Amino acid sequence: MIWSFAALCAVAALGVRGPGLLRRTARSCDPGPRTMLALWTAATAAWVLSCATLLAVLAADLLGPSVKGVLAACVSLLQALERNHAGWGIAAGAALALAALLRLLWTAARQGRAGLSWRRTHHDGLLATAQRRRLHGQPVWLLETAEPGAYCVPGSRGGVVITRGALGALTAPQTRAVLAHERAHLRGRHHLVVAWARLLDRAFPGVPLFRAAAREVPVLVEWAADDHAVRAVGMRPLVHALGSLAGAAPAGAPQTLSIGGACPVERVRRQVRPPERCRPWRARARTWATAALVALPLVFTVASALAAVLIPHCQCAAG
Repeated sequence: MIWSFAALCAVAALGVRGPGLLRRTARSCDPGPRTMLALWTAATAAWVLSCATLLAVLAADLLGPSVKGVLAACVSLLQALERNHAGWGIAAGAALALAALLRLLWTAARQGRAGLSWRRTHHDGLLATAQRRRLHGQPVWLLETAEPGAYCVPGSRGGVVITRGALGALTAPQTRAVLAHERAHLRGRHHLVVAWARLLDRAFPGVPLFRAAAREVPVLVEWAADDHAVRAVGMRPLVHALGSLAGAAPAGAPQTLSIGGACPVERVRRQVRPPERCRPWRARARTWATAALVALPLVFTVASALAAVLIPHCQCAAG
C-alpha cells in the first residue's frame, strides 16, 4: 500500500510539475535539443507506463494469480462491495481505466488513418505536379511553384520536397543547409517523436505534461535539425537560409516538418548567440538527475507491482 501510494503521488507530481522540471533543466545547463527530446519522450512514456502498471497492480490485487483465484476473487469482491456499499468506487475506477484506454486507441487510430490518407493524397499530388531530381547528391521532389518552401514527409512515398521559388531565393550553400536540415528530420525519425507528443495531448488534453510536450517537442526537433545542418554545412548558410525562407508558408499538414517550422527568429538568435553552457560534468549531473526524477514514478510503480507479488508469497511461505 505504501509503494502504491508513493507511486500515485509520483505520477501526479510528474504530470503536473514535470514540465517545469524539464524547462529548468534546459535553461540551467542547456544539454542540447537531442538530450531534451530524449527527456521529454522519456517523461511522457514513463507517465503512461506508470499509469498502466498501477492499473495492473490494482487488477492483480483484486483478481488473484490464477483463473480459479480470479473467479473466487470476483465473487468475494462483489459480496464485500455489496456489504460495504463500495461498488461505485471500483466501478468508477474500472470505467475510468477503460475509457482512458479506448480514448487512446481511438485517437491513435484517427491520427494514423488521417496521416495515411494525407500521405497518399500528397504522393498523388507530387506525381502530378513535381519532378524527381538530385540536388547536391540528394534525391528531392522539386515543385514547380514560385512560392519558396521546403519540407519533408516520412515514409517510402515521401522524402524532401523543395520548391522552385526556394531554389531561386537560396544560394548553393544555403540549399545544402536546407537539405541537411530536412534530412536530419528523416534520419532522426522526428515525425514519430512529434506524433507521439501530439497523440498524448489529443487523447488526454487535461494533463499538463502532455500539453507542454506538444508545444516543446516540435521546437526541439527543429533545433536538433538546425544543429545537424550547422555541423554539415556551417552556421552562416543555415542562418541566411532561415532568413530567406522566414516568410514561407508552412506545408499545412501535421505530417510534415518544414524548414519554416517553429520560430525562425528564435532559431537564428540561438545560432548567432548560443546559450551559455555550464561545465560538462555539471550538465551531465543535472541531466542524469532530471532523468532519475522523470523515471521515479515508474520505479515506484514497478516496486509496487513487485511488492504485490512477493509479499503475499513470502507470507504464504512463512505460514
